[in-house]
Amino acid sequence: MPDIWGDGKLVTFSGIDGETSWAHTLVGGASSDPFGLVLHLRPDLSLVFGGRLEHDDARLVLGDAVDISAATSEGAGDLRLAFADCWTLVGEVTGDLTVRLEGETDTEAGFAELMTKETGEGLRWCLALSPESPEEAERRAAGGMTADLDDLIDGRSAFVRGLDAGDLVADADERTFRKCAEVLKLNARAPEGQIGRRWTTPDVWPHRHMWLWDSAFHAIGWRELDGEMAQDAILAVIEQQTPDGKIHLCEAPEPRNQRHTQPPILAWSAWRVFERTGDEAFLRACYQPLGRFIDWLFRERDFNGNGLLEWLKEFEVERCRCGESGWDNSPRFDREIIDDHVDINAMVVREMQFLARMAEVLGEDSDWRRRADDLAAMVNERLWHEGIGLYFDRGPGDDPDEWMTMKSAACFLPLMAGIPAEGQARRMVDEHLLNEAEFWGPTPVPTVALDEPQYSDDMWRGPTWMNVSYLIWEGLGRYGFQDAADELRRRCMDTIEHWYTGQGAPLGGIFEYYDPQRETHPFWLHRKGGQAGEGGISVIRDYGWTAATYLAWAKHRDAGGA
Repeated sequence: MPDIWGDGKLVTFSGIDGETSWAHTLVGGASSDPFGLVLHLRPDLSLVFGGRLEHDDARLVLGDAVDISAATSEGAGDLRLAFADCWTLVGEVTGDLTVRLEGETDTEAGFAELMTKETGEGLRWCLALSPESPEEAERRAAGGMTADLDDLIDGRSAFVRGLDAGDLVADADERTFRKCAEVLKLNARAPEGQIGRRWTTPDVWPHRHMWLWDSAFHAIGWRELDGEMAQDAILAVIEQQTPDGKIHLCEAPEPRNQRHTQPPILAWSAWRVFERTGDEAFLRACYQPLGRFIDWLFRERDFNGNGLLEWLKEFEVERCRCGESGWDNSPRFDREIIDDHVDINAMVVREMQFLARMAEVLGEDSDWRRRADDLAAMVNERLWHEGIGLYFDRGPGDDPDEWMTMKSAACFLPLMAGIPAEGQARRMVDEHLLNEAEFWGPTPVPTVALDEPQYSDDMWRGPTWMNVSYLIWEGLGRYGFQDAADELRRRCMDTIEHWYTGQGAPLGGIFEYYDPQRETHPFWLHRKGGQAGEGGISVIRDYGWTAATYLAWAKHRDAGGA
């Protein structure tokens, strides 16, 4: 399966194939100048195969297996490599290609050892990591030198090669579909520590934790590949629930102290997975814990006591005022006031609707549907702005100044929960969503409207995030706006494909977020004030929920909003 040797391409071992290590693992990204791999072992360690990459003929380029002919500024040759496990990378080079390590081999992640041996066909090599000792790293490297590289490459590539791409929607790109499946595979982790089943992370580096709402979106993608893995992605999060019902923002194999939760969308995701698997045992495992989580939110996230919910904001933090919302640096949270927030309330209404469905399937008595209707009525009463025709965050009082009337993608999330009346929904879509000056650019839906003075290219202050666009897509389907839903899906998929297979190279990938106007390469967008090359984290590539939403869109022409 040819792919792109793109700078920053994720390279690691997948929990689908075996044991993984949260704290001590070989993980990094591809590099073209020089041609090699940059391993994030704290500090970085570079595995270099030659000079600047000038041309390549890729027979197979995955994040865990490679077979490529390359021409570099130092000469040409072949490179083959594959992971034997999460600590051992085995390979060979021929022709003018070489292999060398640059950097300290004693790292925070462990001790690294590179072993090489001349053969009749080229140079065989193995890079091994050990958290224990240099001697253990050397033993692992020696074992890797005797591994069957052909078998390793076949084993690592079997997942992507075996994918069924025969039922994709007509405008989906098969190459991007397989790439997105690979991204989910590489970001899948094996059971470890307090996480007792397979789990997912947005990106093995730098985040590497298991995040609540990311995992819910990952499951939406995994249901198109492996129903059991989709269930694991959700249950791994639920099983970390605290006794009082809270589900933390993120977890890891090692316990962490946290104040925050994250957007409540697990019941939505669980139901979507159940629609595919029909596994009532899975549904039962989700039902009670997710109900307790909703009750916890009503107890702990109604700070002003008016019945509507609010995110936990942190006024002393400049660049991440509301990490709990998932919209870390959104200008929605710039002002120092406790608002009732549109998105959390819409999500909780939707969660209770799905809990009501679960109760019906499981034969449980519940009042979830009544509670959902009651909260939806409060959202309509307090957060609908009749003059503008959108839902907005709002302070608890009646002062007009307490409205946060900056237009954002959050304004449309009540659609997914069926909160607006038909007339309200029509205004939202016709006057605002489909307005090219506001939201309807080449890549909808920007997180801040294009005509707002707060709009910028920095993370949640304007760029399009595919997970939010996916929720809005479902909302459009719920109200029968199928033409708009189809066009939103098509534009979003086209953008993902564009920056992966088209103009994205050599910095191509499946990115964290995108320029709504599709003019600036995602790599050069700002991230919490910084930009690539300015010392901060650049926009992350090979990112989980972008891959997941593409997979879901590629398999579903109609928006499943009901």
